[in-house]
Amino acid sequence: MTLPLKDIKVLDFSHLLPGELTSALLRDLGAEVTRVERVQPGLVKFLPPIVKGESLYYWCVHRDEKRLALNLKNQKGVEIVHKLAKDADVLVENFRPGVMGRLGLGYGKLHAINPQMVYLSISSYGQESAWAQRPGHDLNLQAETGTLWLSRNEEGRPQIPGTLLTDFTTALFAALSVVSGVLQRNHTGKGRHLDVSMFDSTIYMQSLAGAAQAYFKKMPVEADPVHRADIANYNVFRCADGRYVAAAPLEPQFWETFCDKLHHPEWKNMLPFGPQQKIREELDKIFAEKTLAQWMEIFSEADCCVSPVNTMEEAIQYLPVRERNLFHTLTHPVLGELPQLRAPLPFEQRYGERTAARFDIAESSAEMLSHMGYSNKDIEALAAEKVIPANTLARS
Repeated sequence: MTLPLKDIKVLDFSHLLPGELTSALLRDLGAEVTRVERVQPGLVKFLPPIVKGESLYYWCVHRDEKRLALNLKNQKGVEIVHKLAKDADVLVENFRPGVMGRLGLGYGKLHAINPQMVYLSISSYGQESAWAQRPGHDLNLQAETGTLWLSRNEEGRPQIPGTLLTDFTTALFAALSVVSGVLQRNHTGKGRHLDVSMFDSTIYMQSLAGAAQAYFKKMPVEADPVHRADIANYNVFRCADGRYVAAAPLEPQFWETFCDKLHHPEWKNMLPFGPQQKIREELDKIFAEKTLAQWMEIFSEADCCVSPVNTMEEAIQYLPVRERNLFHTLTHPVLGELPQLRAPLPFEQRYGERTAARFDIAESSAEMLSHMGYSNKDIEALAAEKVIPANTLARS
């Protein structure tokens, strides 16, 4: 079985997580991704955790890619991109709107070179927004879209989620847009410019709360996160050992099983309109009587949506991870074997495959230019002009 994006060529100019994850998803769908990097190391090479001078962050999102370092402020570097663009199907970039245009790599210029190219631009607020030049990171977008407000604790303090919701959600919408754009291109013969906004992507996650707010003109009490803290059948409970259980027995049959396991059959008919706060308080006391392991033993065969709140260590050892083979291994010359979670895409996966990191950016750049028809003399001249890295042992 062939991966769906086999033979699709992607030029990746991304330098922040939404774009990097988008290219990673396209790569995991079979696309050939060529990453165009700065000659001097960018921010992503220094993001923690750092091990032996190498960023685990970088290699998590940039495995199995071709790498080409170019000085795009030099016209010769731009000319190299123009040559690559002739055969590219997709371009991914997430600079501020206008940056690629000033480099001579905007959509209009590259569309003239290759009218079939699908050109993806990711930005905080959109290419034509009044805020197009306003910077914003994941936390800013979560704050502005109400996501942090919906994550308030009982004291009203917003809680920063443990994962980068905006970045990952934006990447999913961006990858879906690219695949759709390629499919449309295959029908029409014409590429297009895709404008994906991090703000748009994040506020879409609040579709339910947003619709309620728009309809009622104010947030209904039952949609408020502080109110939800009192809900008995969709909550988190502290155990005797300080660990937590997540219980979500929403459906009547699940709630009945849950009540039976806790020896409280009198609660069965009290939800969803019964005194939830009172039951919630009772559940707090009940779960505090036993350890997490004891509760998991009690609910081990129960069909009622009760789960442990796993640590990260426990999560990556959980049954679905092992059973569905969710790890991939990258072989790195400095870091050794790097196990990495793969995208859960329902196509033929490279189970057990080990790929090697294209570690030496100068060597990789020279190799790519050679395949493009540049002679050794040409490559040496480009290195001398600092269009590409000069030292094949240099690390970027």
